[in-house]
Amino acid sequence: MRILSELSWLWETLGIALAAAAVCIACAALICKAAKKKLSKKVLAAIGAAAFVGAILAVILIARTPMPL
Repeated sequence: MRILSELSWLWETLGIALAAAAVCIACAALICKAAKKKLSKKVLAAIGAAAFVGAILAVILIARTPMPL
């Protein structure tokens, strides 16, 4: 149980990144629907992967920034 509490930051980071990827995929699907274009599954997977990696990098960069008192 101790290892799970020590790695809680990892689960939070993964949850944030997954939520950001889902939002980006939904936005891309809505944009393509509004433009009346077909969106392939490969493009959706690439958008999701890029959003996931970008969100993880953003969380790491924000975590490294010291908070002002």
